This record gives sequence, structure tokens and C-alpha cells, in this order.
Amino acid sequence: MSERHRAFLALGSNIGDRVGHLRRAIASIPDVEAESAVYETPPISEIAQDAFLNMVVRLDTELDARALLAVCRACEAEAQRVRIDHWGPRTLDVDVLWVDDETVDDPPDLLVPHPRMFERSFVLVPLADVGADLLPARYDLAAVSAADEIVRVGRLDDLDAEPTVLRTHIVGAGRAGGALARALTAAGWPEPTMFGRGADPAAVGVDADLVVIATPDDAIAGVAAALRRRPEVTVAHLAGSLGVDALGDHPRVAAIHPLVSMPDAGTGAARLPGAWFAIAGDPRVQQIVAALDGHAFHVADADRAVYHAAAVVASNHLVALLGHAERIAATAGVPFDAFTGLIRGSVENVASLGPAAALTGPAARGDEATIDRHLAALSEDERAPYAAMVREARRLAGRPAPDPEARS
Repeated sequence: MSERHRAFLALGSNIGDRVGHLRRAIASIPDVEAESAVYETPPISEIAQDAFLNMVVRLDTELDARALLAVCRACEAEAQRVRIDHWGPRTLDVDVLWVDDETVDDPPDLLVPHPRMFERSFVLVPLADVGADLLPARYDLAAVSAADEIVRVGRLDDLDAEPTVLRTHIVGAGRAGGALARALTAAGWPEPTMFGRGADPAAVGVDADLVVIATPDDAIAGVAAALRRRPEVTVAHLAGSLGVDALGDHPRVAAIHPLVSMPDAGTGAARLPGAWFAIAGDPRVQQIVAALDGHAFHVADADRAVYHAAAVVASNHLVALLGHAERIAATAGVPFDAFTGLIRGSVENVASLGPAAALTGPAARGDEATIDRHLAALSEDERAPYAAMVREARRLAGRPAPDPEARS
């Protein structure tokens, strides 16, 4: 049986329900023996972000440093942490600080004792509550707390859950803006204030935490330029192909693109909960993702056009391809409804197996005779798109195009 030993973990959060993130993390950490108080601390980064809540827990455990790192990563994953900037905001950060009688030098994943723990007042101040013997000699807690603006908030069990909603203004009352407003309202947020065409830009952002520009892409820069700069307000857009630079010089900017098809506001609102969102910039947009039980992934400004091209292929081009199938079927007198089960099954296969493994049909198995019969039977205007997709199917299957001379 392994020996038990002391270990210390540091926890911090500055997005959404900070108290809730800390509370849920500690509930899932094994062998917690003592908890520090919770301290509010300013960020140590130039990246625009809100204040952190920090604390330290002491464990009496058999787990070694590597096993504790796995515990930390699991807590962060449960809080849907998105790693965007090294010194950026996070729903939850959990670090292994110290494990008695253990030293690990395995950068960048694990360094124990933590190499910067004695340089960070936001670690040392809560550490004093549960591991004072580890502090540097003659460490003046009161002076450091005052100098670094560290404020004791209280014991975690005594704190109320924090609000996870943002007062939101939405510019653009079309499909995307309307869908987002409905979905957030259904999730328990205050109903967003909507601004349509002709709204006074001076009124947008007053008494709001977040302004979402949900206009067509080519109007976003103009709308952003017309808005008053308010340092406390985050300005975000919903465009997939544009970066945060489209929003100009507002102090807090962000992008959040829901990866869903929204043919109308009602359908979009029903699809947003649980969706995937491409985010960038200010972390407040992660609170939208969390409110909708969604999944966030970061796309840098330089990659957003490529990302959006992939989204267009997955949605718009797929619909256009199905229109191609509908026209071909009609020439044989077959109703398109007969193909919908086949379409759903193919999409489900892709979701579970991936595109390459899900591919079936003549191009996948090298049945060139069947492909030739198809091409001969199709009208001239349908032959070109069919041939183009045969090339793509061969490419996905890893099959070269047949040698024309070998087939003659």
C-alpha cells in the first residue's frame, strides 16, 4: 500500500459562476483535507479579463504528482476550460503546487514543486491558510495582500453562487439575432434588448455587459464603428469568417459563431442549446456557450476564413449536393422523400465512423463500370457535378483515377 502524504493544489476561476466552478472542482478532488479561504485577485496579464477567485486545498493522499495532474485536467475539462491565451481567462485553472518528498521535472506538463508558486501572491496568500510552513521566511502577508490588491472574500461554503447571465443588447433582429435572443431567454438570461435597422447607436450598450452584432457580415464594421466605446462593455459579432479586428478599437471585443444552420429564428433557437461555437477574443462570450450547454473551440483571426469555408461545405454545399440528387431522382420519377432515410443514415455513419470509413458506393470500391453507366445516363448539366463528386469520392477512398487507356 502506498504511503500517504501531503499535497497542495491551487484553483482559480474568472469566467461565469466562479464560485460554482471552484465548488464543483473541490467536490471532485479526492482526499481534500483542508480548504483555504477564497480570495479575489486582479489578473496578472495585459489581456482584458475579469478578476479571479483563487484558493488552495491541502490533500492527505496516496496519489503522486502525475496522478494529481490527471485530477486537475479532469476538473478543468468538466468546467469546459478553453485554452486560448497562456495568461488569458479561464473558467477553471487547477495546478499541482507541491507534493511532499516529490520532485518532478517534466516540462511543460508537470513541474513539482511549481516553479512560480513562491512568486505569486495569489497562490501564497491562500497557501498560508493551509500550508503556512511552506511560505518563505518572514513573508508579510498583510503587506503583500495590500500591494497586490488581494481581497479575502470568505469561506467557499459561505459564498452564494454568482450570476452567470450578462445584460445583453443584440443589434440585428434577423434569423441569427432572433435565434440567439430566444435561446438565451429560454436559458434563464434577462431577455436581450433588440435593436433593428435605424436604431440610435448611442442607445446600444447603455446598461449592458455585452453587445452582439448580428447583422450581415459586410455591415459589422460599420455598426461597430458607430457604437460608443465603453470600457465595461464587450462588443462581439456572430460572423464565422471575420475576426475580432472587424470590431475596430473597442476595449473588449469578441467573436462567437454558432456552428448550426438557422433557416429561421425559431428553428435556430431550438438548435443552439448543445451546439458548438467558434469563439475568439474576450472571455465573456464563453458565458453564452455555458448558458446554452454548448461546446467552445477557439479559432484565431487568421484561420477564421478557412474555418468558415469548412462550415459552408458541411452545410451549404451539402444542401446544394442534395438538390443535385433531387433533380436526378425526378428524371426517373422517384420522389425525393424516398432518399431522406438514406441521407440520415449516411450522416449518422459519418458522425460515428468519420468520412473515410463511412464512404460506400462504386467509387469507394473501384466499380468504374457502374460509374460509366451513371455518366452515360445523366443529362449533360448533371454530368459535370456527378463527375466532380466521383473525383472527391476516389480521393477520400484513396483510389487513383482509372487509366483511360486501360479502360479502352
